[in-house]
Amino acid sequence: MVSSVGTVSTDASGNQYRVVLSDDFSAGYNYSKWGSPYHGGSYGNGAFWWNANDVKVASGEMQVSATRHSNGSWSAGGFNSKAANLTIKYGTVEFDVRVEKAQGTQAAILMWPKSDAWPRDGEIDILETPKGGSMHTVHWAGANNQDTYSAKLSGIDSSQTHHYKMTWLPNLLTIAVDGKVVASWTNPDIIPDTAMGFGAMSYVANNSEAWLGGGPNGSTPGKVTTHIDNVVMSQWTGTVPGGNTGGSTGGPIAPAPGTPVIKTIGTGSDTLVLKISEDAYNGHAQYTISVDGKQVGGTQTAGASHAAGQDDIITVKGDWGAGTHKVTVNFLNDAYGGSPSLDRNLHVDGITFNGTALARGTADLGTNGPVDFGFTKAAPPAPTPSPSPGTPTTGLVKTIGAGSDAIVMKVSQDAYNGSAQYIVSVDGKQIGGTQTASASHAAKASDVITIKGDWSAGGHVLTVKFINDASGSGGDRNLYIDDLSYKGATFSRDTAAFKINGPNDFHFREAAEGFGATYLGTSARDSFAIDRGEGHVVIDGFTSGADKLAFKGFSQSAMHTAATSENGVSGLLISFDGTSDNVFLAHVGKIAAGDMLFA
Repeated sequence: MVSSVGTVSTDASGNQYRVVLSDDFSAGYNYSKWGSPYHGGSYGNGAFWWNANDVKVASGEMQVSATRHSNGSWSAGGFNSKAANLTIKYGTVEFDVRVEKAQGTQAAILMWPKSDAWPRDGEIDILETPKGGSMHTVHWAGANNQDTYSAKLSGIDSSQTHHYKMTWLPNLLTIAVDGKVVASWTNPDIIPDTAMGFGAMSYVANNSEAWLGGGPNGSTPGKVTTHIDNVVMSQWTGTVPGGNTGGSTGGPIAPAPGTPVIKTIGTGSDTLVLKISEDAYNGHAQYTISVDGKQVGGTQTAGASHAAGQDDIITVKGDWGAGTHKVTVNFLNDAYGGSPSLDRNLHVDGITFNGTALARGTADLGTNGPVDFGFTKAAPPAPTPSPSPGTPTTGLVKTIGAGSDAIVMKVSQDAYNGSAQYIVSVDGKQIGGTQTASASHAAKASDVITIKGDWSAGGHVLTVKFINDASGSGGDRNLYIDDLSYKGATFSRDTAAFKINGPNDFHFREAAEGFGATYLGTSARDSFAIDRGEGHVVIDGFTSGADKLAFKGFSQSAMHTAATSENGVSGLLISFDGTSDNVFLAHVGKIAAGDMLFA
């Protein structure tokens, strides 16, 4: 049995959770909880394609597989609750899982952002099984929006059934296996802070992926399965004031040994974040926190182990005026049993004020008494003038560059202490100078920027680089691409949100003169889905050995290929017996069996 949706629970630190998804798979695959499984298109490593048939409920459990097909290709299954609009922003997920081991395959049990904006919005891999091991990973966007990650190996035998629990809070992320924490992160800068769904996928490696031990070989079974059961996902709803569970009217509830405390005390628009740990002996260390001599909250009880490198995260809220201030931590219950291992101490491991670390924000308190830490609040910046009545919100209309080809880009911004600025380039060559956004994203307005040039047939890259990100207590400056089109056709990826400085690339293609294509390939690995009944399909920019044709509803045995030409462009025609459907690959002389997938 699993907890019912709507059930509310409270942990020892006062954090409350409400169940939003619960499934023991006794009633089969539930689309209202999981949406549709992944299907169609090859994975970026080129080693497998998504197949909905690799996800099923059998024997009262969810089974996610990787399958070898008769033509030697591999497919894999995947699902995520975000497809059913079931996501959480902070909370817990727990489940039972057993992963079959095999050369060249692994499982990933993970949280994936609802926005699909990766790596910008992060990723939490509760469990990955490279080379049959157990790895737990957090991903975030580093410099230039590059994927950056922290991975921890636990040594758990993932081929046996274990109970996993992820606890995800603003300043603490932990992975526990069978009740024991095996991985934790306390840096809020790397912990995802957007809505995510829970799901799982099978993965097939290619021969160059050394971290997975290379691809499948003769020892790999034709089907490798991950077995999942008893999934419960709960939304964090906040912390009970004072850290109590709600059932006690006494003093603070002592956390379990080595269990970090995450809580907020006080109210207001300013934020102090204190990292606290203890050396526990014959009970937990207790203390109070004051700002400018005024105590905030009650008596606090430490939980995080200093020796284990853990931290409690105590957020202190208030409204403090411009100028210098003082936060005081007062240790209350020192105790000593005659040796260093029998000594209760309190440690302040770091303090930030409104996101900035205090220059002197650490202290080791070995005896009772207070320690003071100074901080300064700057005067607020002059407010950005609001548009006068009647000022248009449609934004700037501008043309940059010269030539017969045109990209039309719609841009908007969140202005803060000035407007967002950016640079536009095509194929690495800057067009125009530094651009300044005008239209308000909140008002759903857009600047319309026409980018002119003369681009030859083939693939090209438009790069937009945000250059003056800024944020503070009064706001956050951001840049948005709201739409992109080229010669009237929408880009395959036509929107982006820039929350930090850095570039973002958008691919487009100039077709051969006088040649009209149904699909235009890019310089990346493309998978073209061809469904029965589409008629005549024309593809320009197909690259054998990198791109894939994913045929659905066709028989491979009925396929024929022939060299031909259309509108003066030579290429390869693929047709099927008894159907009017065919595919013309422009500028392609031959394709390999591995370029095609059949389902």
